Amino acid sequence: MKVAFLQNIWYDYMGVMSIAGYLKSKGHESCLFIEGGERDLIKAVRNYSPDLIGFPCLTGSHQWALSMAERLKRDLSTPNIFGGIHATFFPEIIKYPQVDLVLRGEGEEALGEVLERMETDKPIEGIKGLSYKRDGEIFLEEPAPLISDLNKLPSPDRDLYYRYKMLADNPTKHFMASRGCPFDCSFCYNSLEKKLYHTTKNLRFRKPEAVLDEIAYVKRKYPLKTVVFDDDILAVNVESLSELLDGYKRRIGLPFICNVRADLIDREIVKVLKQGGCFRVCMGVESGNEELRYKVLNKKIKDQKIIESARLLKEAGIKLLTNNIMGLPGETLEDALKTVKLNIRIKVDYPWCSILQPYPGTEIADYAIENGYVEKIDPDSFRPTFFESSLLKQKDIKEVVNLQKFFYLAVKIPVLLPLIKRLVRFNALSSVYNLIFLITFSFRYMTSNRYSLIDMFFISRDSLHLYLKKKLTCNRN
Repeated sequence: MKVAFLQNIWYDYMGVMSIAGYLKSKGHESCLFIEGGERDLIKAVRNYSPDLIGFPCLTGSHQWALSMAERLKRDLSTPNIFGGIHATFFPEIIKYPQVDLVLRGEGEEALGEVLERMETDKPIEGIKGLSYKRDGEIFLEEPAPLISDLNKLPSPDRDLYYRYKMLADNPTKHFMASRGCPFDCSFCYNSLEKKLYHTTKNLRFRKPEAVLDEIAYVKRKYPLKTVVFDDDILAVNVESLSELLDGYKRRIGLPFICNVRADLIDREIVKVLKQGGCFRVCMGVESGNEELRYKVLNKKIKDQKIIESARLLKEAGIKLLTNNIMGLPGETLEDALKTVKLNIRIKVDYPWCSILQPYPGTEIADYAIENGYVEKIDPDSFRPTFFESSLLKQKDIKEVVNLQKFFYLAVKIPVLLPLIKRLVRFNALSSVYNLIFLITFSFRYMTSNRYSLIDMFFISRDSLHLYLKKKLTCNRN
């Protein structure tokens, strides 16, 4: 059986690669099509003649998937299936006439079973995770179970994405050594996943040798200068981290990036990271207001612990990128400025800040609705961006949104802070602020990922080329 995966984002999703690898191990074939990467997307899919069309969906980007599914229905009779985070938590997307099937939960085994039933002309009823229609009625099965043993899965199929030169030639590539997270931040879907499966634990690890085999394969076959571990938290404990990084240093020997959590950082963890080749970590600060961090974000980490963890990392020579959020429910401009000041205090190398997007169903979205900061949050009108505007209606929100655009400059050049505090009150200059954000965001992206100017030239050139191609295609349609 043949599956065509479709997306409009130039990003190599680990979940899609893992599903493709699993399907390949069962004798099936997969191909990925990215809008903008094909001269004619619909024609390319038609020529591939798939038995099933798959749409991996994030909340917000699912609107593109619905639109593309509708267009494909005019030319092809091939059934489609929607999966990913959005489909998992909003299976009611099955109500749309252009949607045939919806897959909830981790999709490797469930999609494999769907293809097996299709291949043998057996009914698809009863497959866990599958939502479907029959005789005008909608049926929602319980979610596909979490895969308890990740080691029974084959290696992800990276060739799926790397048939596109832009992705294959990118010297920074992503890997995962685990799935899940032991914490329950209110703005994250991880806590929703635990509720969905009625569990307090969703963290699972792959065997270090399997992870290293995968990285070594990519290193042999494709350009690779920097490894990024996309695990929610790589440094959960020193034992599992040491086991992975001892082999990583010996077999791979490339600089790597990973996510850490401030309250898990100690001198021993930092030592293992540094000896293993870590040159940068991403650490969530989120807010400089400790009360908001505790009560609204459910991230119970003291300011002093953040300061201490940053100090340990800096002493070891490990660069620090912080994740921050502005536009929290109840946050004032003064609260947001505390976030800037905390980042200044810990001397962040790469400040990163988004505007809160209260994803529907998350605890922070419920909190915002219950406390009158927003009337409702409709999944179908949700925008897939962290950097434009806020949905919340509250005091200082326009100024806070403007401050987010200056975040990098305010942290890296603190002497500018008094001027920035004045500028954020002028909404008429928002287009200028957006340009400032774009420039500083690009610079941070280049330096924090170890891209050279040549790397950035080719990435920017290819991105612009694909953007123009996409625009021309849209205009023709």
